[in-house]
Amino acid sequence: MAPRSKPIALIVRRGALRRFHKLKEKVADLPVEVLWDRRESDKRDATDNEAAKRRSADRRQPPPFTWDVSDFVVATKPQKRKKKSG
Repeated sequence: MAPRSKPIALIVRRGALRRFHKLKEKVADLPVEVLWDRRESDKRDATDNEAAKRRSADRRQPPPFTWDVSDFVVATKPQKRKKKSG
């Protein structure tokens, strides 16, 4: 059986080195993954098409208070849907 991926991720703001290392240390024994924020900017490019802008509503919401206060957010990974047989 393959190892299960960790269902919770803590996404840490770029450059928050101490926060990243402290979180890694604190959750070492928990089913939590600590990751760096991969985004290079907060805003989408102004040349994005309309369809992408409509899709963004569910993804580009204001970050939770932990982003500004503590430089990280808690994210849950979506469960993979099983394929229908038939």
